[in-house]
Amino acid sequence: MTKVARSVTTYQQPNRPLTFSLLNLLGDKFNLDWFPLLDLNADSLLEAAQRQTGLDDWGDESFRLRLQKLLESLDREANLNLVGRYFLRQYCLKLLVNRLQMQADFKRYPEILAVPIERPLFIVGLFRSGTTFLHNLLSCDRASRWLHLGEALNPSPPPKQATWSNDPRLIEEGKWIEFENSLAPKFATAHYINVNRPAECSRLFEHDFVAHLFDFRANVNSYSEWLQNQNLVDAYQYYRQQLQYLSWHWRGSRWLMKAPAHIFALDALLAVFPDACIVQTHRDPLKVMPSVCSLSAIARSRFSDRVDLSAIGKHWLNLLTKGVEDAIEVRDTADAARFYDVNYLNFVRNPIATVTQIYKYFDYELTDETTARMKQWIEQNPQHKRGVHRYSLDQFGLDSKQINDKFGKYCDRYNIDRE
Repeated sequence: MTKVARSVTTYQQPNRPLTFSLLNLLGDKFNLDWFPLLDLNADSLLEAAQRQTGLDDWGDESFRLRLQKLLESLDREANLNLVGRYFLRQYCLKLLVNRLQMQADFKRYPEILAVPIERPLFIVGLFRSGTTFLHNLLSCDRASRWLHLGEALNPSPPPKQATWSNDPRLIEEGKWIEFENSLAPKFATAHYINVNRPAECSRLFEHDFVAHLFDFRANVNSYSEWLQNQNLVDAYQYYRQQLQYLSWHWRGSRWLMKAPAHIFALDALLAVFPDACIVQTHRDPLKVMPSVCSLSAIARSRFSDRVDLSAIGKHWLNLLTKGVEDAIEVRDTADAARFYDVNYLNFVRNPIATVTQIYKYFDYELTDETTARMKQWIEQNPQHKRGVHRYSLDQFGLDSKQINDKFGKYCDRYNIDRE
């Protein structure tokens, strides 16, 4: 285990506010894990959520085992500091509260589950392969309905399009994101998030405690390895119900969703969304791997003062190679017409041409207005707008031979261009 160290790379020990640093020192010295607000026991969190809401109907309770596995992994493996332990406990509590409130709304308004979800567009692929860039571009189309971070973090009551710009959730959840980012100021350089911009739909899976976002935040290897062997059809069914919930007062011609982690469960996605339109992005793994590892290291440094960089490298190498190979296996038997592949280098060289090809392939209408909005977004958001994300393979105990060997099947299958 290595202490977080400063370097010329973007990853560095976060410049936390003094109050948080003192709290972490206090927690390290006196071991305050027993304190109720730091308790990572599943039963106590479930009870706390019920007390806070006055509700007790959880709907499908298959999430309980996933919650337990996650909390056990956070407690035993993540080396959380005091602030990290408090934050992640509060975040899990927040997810449970959201779940109870949505379930109450489902019971009160059963018509929500009749809302159609037709031909949703999913952006999938390796992390750091252009998925966020593509997501932001496609969200410029007013015909698309995309997930706002504010509604993902606080979905109840179902948001209304007409009043969203003045919804108090934007302020409330904006403060939550500001607090999280204050624990690692460099995080925005690696991956900028905004409460009113398109959010990864992995945020919705967190309500079912099925999300590899937890891997980014903390060392939860036991949970992650266990999750890889689970059938996730029920999680995708609950995910679909959440899309119906968010669509109830806010319709678009199609949902636009993005989560690299869909590559781990394309079979479940297609089982629940048989008419899905799927764009898979592809990039040189030698560029993907150090960027993913650096982002994870920065994210974990918010909640732990003992971040093992070599362990991060090993974890993401194994996880991502499994993900792309699982995706290949699913695509070998799936309807090829459901998929469109995007080469990262071609995309960044001419993004509008790539978008035009996607729209033509899936028979979407690309208007002049939408194209103009996309061009404006590109002009206003140049690469490295918030700084350069610096990293290297050897930071994480990796080398090019390891990467090429592990990703060989993937690179051959999709004829990946080297950068």
